[in-house]
Amino acid sequence: MRTNERNAGSDRGSIALRRTASEYRATAEEQAARVREEIEAALVQARSTREAIEQRIADQLHAPPVSHTPPPRRKRATRASRKK
Repeated sequence: MRTNERNAGSDRGSIALRRTASEYRATAEEQAARVREEIEAALVQARSTREAIEQRIADQLHAPPVSHTPPPRRKRATRASRKK
């Protein structure tokens, strides 16, 4: 095969691989649809996280207060204070 024939053949292949505007548009629409789905999934997850946080806050507001520190210890009575 001569050089000119190879170049002519490769030109034909590159022309055949060019996309039309409609193909670009279809690819862009597919990508946009995927991005919309990912955004919707993220929104659903964010809503459920927010609801869980709000529920936890509501539960803590209505729950009786809990002391995380032990009550202070009483001092032991000494012998001198008992004799009085």
